[in-house]
Amino acid sequence: MNVLPTQQVVDVSQFAPAEPKAATPAHADDVAKFRQTFAEAAPANAVQAEQVKPVPQELSPGFKAVLNQFDALNGRANELGRLSEAMKANGRDLSPSQVIDMTLKCHELVFQAELTSNVANRSSEGVQQLFRQQS
Repeated sequence: MNVLPTQQVVDVSQFAPAEPKAATPAHADDVAKFRQTFAEAAPANAVQAEQVKPVPQELSPGFKAVLNQFDALNGRANELGRLSEAMKANGRDLSPSQVIDMTLKCHELVFQAELTSNVANRSSEGVQQLFRQQS
């Protein structure tokens, strides 16, 4: 039995994105608003597994504080990245005081990230415990 190759060679590089774009973080309210808009755009005869609740226009002050904390943490990380790139672009060796200053800023960022993570984990555990008690 003779089998002839009938497949054509396809250049897959045409399907690859030219350059990745910087992703902006999506907040929970953005995701909820997207779900609501997506559900409203669905055809009338489509069966939905879960109903989407309308998103309130204004976020609660507590939720805003949490989002602001994450935004501040991201801002500090970006600022630290820009500072390190500027130091690297300078082209000369760093002085000991600059190394110590950069190390201090890195440790401060790590501490704040760990603290934020700890608070988020404790809050999540509390919410899970409430759900378990109610069920």
